[in-house]
Amino acid sequence: MSVRQWITSISSCVLLVLALCQCATNTTRQTFKQAVLSAPSLTQYCRISPNGVSVIPNGRLLTPRGQQILIEPHPYGLALSPDGETVVTVNSGTGPFSFSIVRNPLDTSPRVQRIPEGVQTDEGVLNACFMGLAIVGNGSKQLLYASGGDDGTVMIWDLQTRTRLHTIDLNTSFRGRTWTDSYSGDLLLTPDGSRVYVVDQMNFRVVGIDTSTREIVDVIPVGRYPFGICCTPDGNKLYVANIGLFEYSAVEGFDPKRFNETTLKFPAFAYMSDEMIQGTVIDGITVPGLGHPNVPESVSVFAIDLGRKDHGKVVAKMKTGILVGQRVEGIPAVGGSSPNSVVTDGKHVYVSNGTNDSISVIDTATDSVVDEIRLRMLGPLNRLRGMIPFGLALAPQSERLYVCEAGINAVGVIDTRTNAVLGHIPVGWFPSKLALSRDGTRLIVANAKGFGAGPNGGPNVDIGERGYNIGRLMRGSISVLPIPNDSELDTETAQVIANNVSIGISRPWDTGEERNPVPPYPGAYRSPIKYVVFITKENRTYDQVFGELEGGRGEPSLADFGFNRTVKSELREGEIVEGVNVMPNHQVLARRFSASDNFYCDSDHSADGHRWLVGVYPGAWTETSTSASYGGRRRMIVQSTAPGRRGVTGASGAIYPEDYLEAGSIWEHLDRHGVRFFNFGLGFEFAGSLELQEYQYSGVQLPVNYPMPAQLFENTSRLFPTYNMNIPDQFRVEMFERELNERWLSGKEKFPNVITMMLPADHGQGERLDAGYPYRESYMADNDLALGRVVELLSHTPYWDEMAIFVTEDDAQNGRDHVDSHRSLCLAISPYAKSGHVSHVHTSIASIIKTISLIQGIPYLNQYDAAASDLSDLFQTEPDLRPYNAVEVDKRIFDPAKALDPMDADFDWSSVNEYPVLDNPTDMRRWMKEDAERRREAEK
Repeated sequence: MSVRQWITSISSCVLLVLALCQCATNTTRQTFKQAVLSAPSLTQYCRISPNGVSVIPNGRLLTPRGQQILIEPHPYGLALSPDGETVVTVNSGTGPFSFSIVRNPLDTSPRVQRIPEGVQTDEGVLNACFMGLAIVGNGSKQLLYASGGDDGTVMIWDLQTRTRLHTIDLNTSFRGRTWTDSYSGDLLLTPDGSRVYVVDQMNFRVVGIDTSTREIVDVIPVGRYPFGICCTPDGNKLYVANIGLFEYSAVEGFDPKRFNETTLKFPAFAYMSDEMIQGTVIDGITVPGLGHPNVPESVSVFAIDLGRKDHGKVVAKMKTGILVGQRVEGIPAVGGSSPNSVVTDGKHVYVSNGTNDSISVIDTATDSVVDEIRLRMLGPLNRLRGMIPFGLALAPQSERLYVCEAGINAVGVIDTRTNAVLGHIPVGWFPSKLALSRDGTRLIVANAKGFGAGPNGGPNVDIGERGYNIGRLMRGSISVLPIPNDSELDTETAQVIANNVSIGISRPWDTGEERNPVPPYPGAYRSPIKYVVFITKENRTYDQVFGELEGGRGEPSLADFGFNRTVKSELREGEIVEGVNVMPNHQVLARRFSASDNFYCDSDHSADGHRWLVGVYPGAWTETSTSASYGGRRRMIVQSTAPGRRGVTGASGAIYPEDYLEAGSIWEHLDRHGVRFFNFGLGFEFAGSLELQEYQYSGVQLPVNYPMPAQLFENTSRLFPTYNMNIPDQFRVEMFERELNERWLSGKEKFPNVITMMLPADHGQGERLDAGYPYRESYMADNDLALGRVVELLSHTPYWDEMAIFVTEDDAQNGRDHVDSHRSLCLAISPYAKSGHVSHVHTSIASIIKTISLIQGIPYLNQYDAAASDLSDLFQTEPDLRPYNAVEVDKRIFDPAKALDPMDADFDWSSVNEYPVLDNPTDMRRWMKEDAERRREAEK
């Protein structure tokens, strides 16, 4: 029996059990509550196996049905030619942007072409593109209409010759108004072929183009951040899904030439506060209000009447999904519904509500919502969100609706006669758009992340011309699959469940004899750990730091920041330092406490990474805009006349209202369950900020009226700087120590159950000799010493006996790894951590969120943390209460006193232990043994 057959057999059994449980009594529901959930991969490492079972970074499995066609990264748009013989995807991932052209997609050997031809460059061929596609004609006479994204254009291409024929610029004057900074997205061709309608995301409008004259003939204002568009078969109506919540503004009087005097030192207000709605004044600066998120322009669907030619008129504004603040199962919705895609058969319009995991059904006769179809996973995940409905397609007879369920790597099947969900079909990673073959027998699905990125370094790893960047390595795919009948759909649904979660009565790695400090499910018992500190860092892979770690699956040749390294200046030729242990505290902490060699960042970039770190899984808006921003073709412009430009988030480390989920982030989650928390540095590095060394007490100054999550706003340090590479991590430690002493060790406040902290210096930057960073590795040393000092501070407090510290990165995009380019660091530092243990259980960022919830005895936040494996394998029942003392970094590459001097802060070297400069793993073990003996003597 093959692996896939074995999984399918097991899945069928799972489905039967789950179906029975759905109909069971309250006792069974209680059993469901006590189910132990883990990632299906268990102890498997990431792997790509297009014809078998792939394992992706979050520990879920891919078993896509049908034929798999590999294309370019991040296909967020898909079109099928009228004759069904050509499929085109628009790929707007981490550059270069491209089109993939698949000829004869239903054949066993389809032909794949590309615009532009080369992998490395798009210069002079295709500058930008985004989502929108339509194909006109058949055979050798096919035209492709495509959106130009950040260029603000609609392009016309000859698909036979793959040459651009014409470009229509949306940045022009029309009916007395001049438009700038347009961003063209989803588009459609009317049934008669006379018009193309395209959404301009940044100017909150729909633009009509005459296909014969190739001129703009209509402009229709719509809601905030129009995302999806469809047209009724008779050509009389358009429907537009507006995915955004707010129209952001610069603070009044903002002057980029007087940035310091005309910007905010900290975000002006909390989300949903009176100040956010009405506006406020901070330090003499007037900050415009954002209004209420439930106004018609936000998260809505607009109906546009095209009855008067080229004078389209909005005739209805409909709210779909759940309103902000509306209570669902006792919890007020934090984010908007995120309507993203629309499709119609003329009688009804179907709308994907990405945040609510639902499909709204609109009656086109009355332009009113008549039904809501809930998309849910069976079993313990039923109440949790995470399906992420995205692209939609209707069967020719309109009896079936197919929906991309990006969150569970599947296509959902809905009976439109009853609006019942019939089941789910497994496809690739993050399905985004889909179409049906012209005969209605097969599905054609674009999977934005394909099978993952795979390794990007090490022996026998050839990454070709793509470089080691995750975004370029993570190619998309197209699944072409036969549509299953109803009986086959049961088996497919079972497979989808098995691919996404493992359900059991215990954890496979538990001994079963004693209570692990991490309970197996929420409320199982009280953990002996009371306090959790979650430290996030920047952009490193496992192999870079721990490639030499004994007991771990590492590649020593990739251990750039390991033992006995040779450090070279990139600017000063011939300047070399040999025999450097770049990150000694990381090495000691991994060997004294616990680490994982099978841990991955769920994220591909920093921007989505910072969302994952706070429990926010990225939906359609975040995934598409983040990828485009990293491709360099999505710009934030503070003073633009296009209102949407201020909502372009780029690589910033904050979460924005458009990111907010129905249940919110960890901040809302902790607060609603009465868990005290305090934050150092996360969540307020917003787009458009300036990051100078003089902004040492926040790290940024802000020109735009972005709100912060209310709970985060109230519980964030005003002294500890967020991401700013001009501020050393040593200064962050100084500010943390100050707050630790003044708030908690003084007895003024109760110590929080959860502390979150950012130590970003390992992101690295250019060499700054005068500032104390003569080498790239200097930043790693700064970060290493800071981590050691924080652990030292905490381990000498009265709270240490009941504490766990988790350390990881926001993403792994700036390094190489021989297992997978998403693989990263995870340390568990605690009296209860297994000493010197390297865990092989497959875990991810969501595993840390889950473990925090289990320790605090609160429910899961969403499907991602619920279905992840927890970090219990890193813990033991008997504590070792010895504190930790930071060890000295190599002064030849980093002198903390010099780095702190511009901050007017002093550094005391007596607080760290002397550490051998020339070291290796054998000496490390010897040193640790001697250090332990010294501490025992000191305790006597």
